[in-house]
Amino acid sequence: MQQSIDNLSENEKKFLACLLDDGSLTNTEISKKIKVNKSTCTRIRKKLEETLISGYIPIVELDKVGIDVFIVVTFKWKGFDNKELTKKFFNDLERDPHVIFLANGEGANISTVIFLGSKNISEYHEYFKQLRNKYSKFINDLNSLILPSKEVIKNDFTEIIKHTLGKL
Repeated sequence: MQQSIDNLSENEKKFLACLLDDGSLTNTEISKKIKVNKSTCTRIRKKLEETLISGYIPIVELDKVGIDVFIVVTFKWKGFDNKELTKKFFNDLERDPHVIFLANGEGANISTVIFLGSKNISEYHEYFKQLRNKYSKFINDLNSLILPSKEVIKNDFTEIIKHTLGKL
C-alpha cells in the first residue's frame, strides 16, 4: 500500500514525530508521550513500517569511526543509452560501501550525484583512479568537493520530515 505523509492520522503524525526525535523509543514510551494506548502504537508502528519507514539507523559521527573525508561528486553519465552498462555501473555504486548517497536527476551538465566517505585523501584518489579507468568514456563534467568529515555540519533529514508533519 502506497502511503503519503499527508494521509497520516494525527496519532500517526505524533508517533512519527516521536520516532524522528528518538528512533530508539519503544511503543510503550511513545504511547505515554502521545497519550494513546500501547496497542494503538503497535498498530501505528506496523503500518508505518509497511508504508513509510524503511529502517532504523543511527547517525554516526564519521570522524569518530575513521572516515575523515567526505566527498560530494557530480557528473554527467553518458551511458544511459547502454542499459546493460548503466545498470552494472549504478548497481556497483549502490553496493559500494564508500557510497553514502546516490541519485540521478536532470541538469545541463549533471545527471548524477554521489556522496562518498573515505578514510583519507589517498583512499579517495585510489577510488577515483579506478572509477576513471573503468568508466571515463561514459563520465563527463566530473566535479568533486572534498570535505573533512569534521566540517560536516548537518547530516540529518529528520527536520524536513518534522517540518512537513507540522504543515499538514
